[in-house]
Amino acid sequence: MPKKKHIWLITTDQMRGDAMGFLNSAVITPNLDKLAAEGTVFSSAYCASPVCTPSRASIFTGRYPQVHGAWNIGVSLNEDEETLCDHLKQAGYRTAGVGKMHFRQQLKNGFGHEAEEVSIRDRGRERDGTYYGFDEHHISEDNMIGEYLDEIRSRAPEAASRLKRDWYRSDNADGDVWESELPLELHQTRWIADHSIRVIEEHSSEQPLFLWSSFVDPHHPFNAPEAFAKLYEGKDVPMPKGDASDGLGRPEHLRIQKLGGYWPGGGGAHSLDKKQMQRLVRNYYAMISFIDEEIGRILRAWEEKGLNDELVIVFTSDHGELLGDHGLLYKGPWFYEGLTRIPMIFKGPGIKQGLITDALIEHVDIVPTLLDLTGWESIPEGIHGISQREVIEGNRDCVRVSALTEYDAHDRGIHAKCLRTNRYKLVIFADEGYGELFDLEKDPNERNNLFFNKEYQEIKCKMMETMIHRQMQAQDPLPVRKALW
Repeated sequence: MPKKKHIWLITTDQMRGDAMGFLNSAVITPNLDKLAAEGTVFSSAYCASPVCTPSRASIFTGRYPQVHGAWNIGVSLNEDEETLCDHLKQAGYRTAGVGKMHFRQQLKNGFGHEAEEVSIRDRGRERDGTYYGFDEHHISEDNMIGEYLDEIRSRAPEAASRLKRDWYRSDNADGDVWESELPLELHQTRWIADHSIRVIEEHSSEQPLFLWSSFVDPHHPFNAPEAFAKLYEGKDVPMPKGDASDGLGRPEHLRIQKLGGYWPGGGGAHSLDKKQMQRLVRNYYAMISFIDEEIGRILRAWEEKGLNDELVIVFTSDHGELLGDHGLLYKGPWFYEGLTRIPMIFKGPGIKQGLITDALIEHVDIVPTLLDLTGWESIPEGIHGISQREVIEGNRDCVRVSALTEYDAHDRGIHAKCLRTNRYKLVIFADEGYGELFDLEKDPNERNNLFFNKEYQEIKCKMMETMIHRQMQAQDPLPVRKALW
């Protein structure tokens, strides 16, 4: 009987789908480029939500945010949810998670800014004591509070103090942009890689292993380590697509972030000049280059352990980054390509090499695809995703004709759904007469909203009908019917 495949899931935070060297020559990512060349790349991969928690929970459960309960940041994933770890453990896998998980709220109740206690945030769930099914977990979130900072405090107290005080800001920091003097060996990205390597080295090769290495960067602030920022000095980088005028058709409450934060997740208009924007983009790419180097280190650990031949690798991100497009930064209730299109690479035994496909794929497809690749005869009930195995093995061109992304901040007065096909994108806002429709073939930079264009009303109606059907399919299929009545 053949051995079960090991699985390595790699995620980044806030990484655009076009931020890899084989797609964008301005980015230095030799390890991701090699991974792409040896695997299958989805050029039309879309996130479940343009903020962290909902998308991460969808990656982990194969279910949509409206069902798994973690509908926005500040909301925790329901502990009753069956996760990828739960499914894999039934097949004898050991499971380990390292880095950013963000399945629970990061701040205490009451809408203040006091960090939640780590013992509460990272606690085991009641039913089995595991962290959402992980046998082993080493968590470090955006605020770095927890195991990472504790370890740095023991190794370099002054550095830990600086991190807690000002994230090691440089003297010439400009808002969220600076080049960090923090030594690489103390950096959060290195820490995540080091612990991932340790999990691999200490693992018994006879048992299948699922490892999730979840990097916090290139999430803002754009504070690339100096050594990697130097790689981009003077380098030409793409400038933002569009400008602030692209949002003028939106109602004011959907266009402007109110003082104090109108919607969870950050994001909003910026007024950076070209020079500042170039520095920001270069640092953003430099952060990705550092992650790329650490991915190479972890891959070597798999190889040295002798596990690489039976290893399935998935690389993706929770969502993208606006990066100045349309006069906006960060994330939030927008559905522009830079924010919703994500990297997605599969590599492993039987997976077609060197394939770049425009087949649509969603976050919810990761769980069923991995289960299919590891021998599951049928996908567990309750999963919304579709296995993409036939696509990555080169047997079908596509298994989806549309992709869903949602942003739910109903408590702040905004709730939106986005439907993406290979050509069109439709955005509907709850209780709003305003909407968005883009023809991405004629308008790839999404600057011409056709929602009210009479010539596109038939297309809009067809897209709306498709969205209604998709939303009906996205309802929770659980519990399963067990009797006639």
